[in-house]
Amino acid sequence: MAKKRKKTQAIIQIETLPSIIRNHIFRLGFTTVEEYKSWCRNNNFTCNLHKDSRQRRNELSVKESTTLSELFTNEKKTRDLKELIPKIYNQEIQANALRNPTAISIASAFENSAHPKVLLNFLLYLGENCDLLNDPTYINGLVAIANHSEEWIRPIETWHVKRHNRHIQFTQLLRHLFAAYEIPAFMDQVWLTDNVIHQNWYKHIGSGQNIRTAPNIPLSLTKKMAHHFLNAPKEYNVDEALIWGQVHALGGDQRLMDALRGTKLIKNHKNNEFWLNVIRFFITNPMLDVSHVHPIIDFIWNQKFQNQRVFVARDVVEEHDPPQPNFSMKGRTPNTLLRQVSDWHDQLGRETRGGDYTWCRSSIGEFQLKERGYDNNKLKHWIIKELLSTKELIDEGRKMKHCVITYARSCYVGKTSIWTMKFKDETGQENVLTIEVSLEEKLIKQVRGKRNRLPTIKEKGVLSRWAKKEKLEIAEYVKFERD
Repeated sequence: MAKKRKKTQAIIQIETLPSIIRNHIFRLGFTTVEEYKSWCRNNNFTCNLHKDSRQRRNELSVKESTTLSELFTNEKKTRDLKELIPKIYNQEIQANALRNPTAISIASAFENSAHPKVLLNFLLYLGENCDLLNDPTYINGLVAIANHSEEWIRPIETWHVKRHNRHIQFTQLLRHLFAAYEIPAFMDQVWLTDNVIHQNWYKHIGSGQNIRTAPNIPLSLTKKMAHHFLNAPKEYNVDEALIWGQVHALGGDQRLMDALRGTKLIKNHKNNEFWLNVIRFFITNPMLDVSHVHPIIDFIWNQKFQNQRVFVARDVVEEHDPPQPNFSMKGRTPNTLLRQVSDWHDQLGRETRGGDYTWCRSSIGEFQLKERGYDNNKLKHWIIKELLSTKELIDEGRKMKHCVITYARSCYVGKTSIWTMKFKDETGQENVLTIEVSLEEKLIKQVRGKRNRLPTIKEKGVLSRWAKKEKLEIAEYVKFERD
């Protein structure tokens, strides 16, 4: 009986292969032909070494998908940030392979950090000692804190969590690192912005110095103004807190200050002396309904500061100086000023601004709500619709007796979106509210009815439902009846 010879399989050396298939195997991450063939069998590809371009592309696609899936699986398994953060720092895991929002934010943080090594150790400590890394909201703030690490007054290793609330953890962390003295709560939010000047003010106050001597302070504050600045409500931003200090030092109250929020007065620090006189005007006329504050400031801004943009053709805009660059508050009374505001609104309603100047629809959706009334089950229909041309803005301004046409340029460049709320029943249809939305912030900044009246509680309910549906925020300073 013939002795069977055991067949032995020759081992193919990868160096002997044609360059195309050899480079292909290397791109897939293998160093031997056996590894490559084993992978082909596991993924239902043929094991032969003569593959056309289509087959090679398919293999590369499957390998890439498998790699991303493995990284994602590893990321989910790596719940311990102590392991994940160094991998991101060392670029063992690429940002485009991440799916978890916090992990993505951390990867972006390392890319934008001025001190990545400091940030690494900072995040590792926080990952073991608090919950802040579980919320992407705080990641950019932590990057900003790490960027100021040279001015930490205490080592991070001596900070220990005392509360489980993340916001409180964040505020305690800030005070541990930067504050030797008390800092007002509204200042904490500066670390969640990109405003380095305001972050420097935080450190300035935390070191026990007065806001009056802070670097790059845009206006001159009296001692009394500086005192009131430190007592601004926690929901205010820094610019609003500066005006809060001025208003209260001059004898005003929170009612007036709340009406000033969201107006052009807040950030116009270059003309501070003039705006102080405007504030004095409102304070010396306390019986003036604060619902007129915003339209009065719009009128003043238009007359004194705003260059007049006139649409002479579809894509041609002429700019003219403001109508009254020397406008002052001297000798003005509430009645005369309100009459001028009313005349201005009427004038805007008569102007066509060069015809129907149009812009693109925003990404925000329109809204309809139908409901039955208590009286005989009559159908009531609420509609919120975007205005998309100067013609529509002019028509809205005529019907509502306000200056919405002044937003035409902001709408055209995509900064602002203007909406009208209409109410319809068996008696007809009427415009009830005009709504200003900041597209960048997804923020409802102003809501007014006819002749600038405040929205009713019912209108507030409809507005809130639309805002929730479209994921919009309503600014805290937007007021409603009986607020």
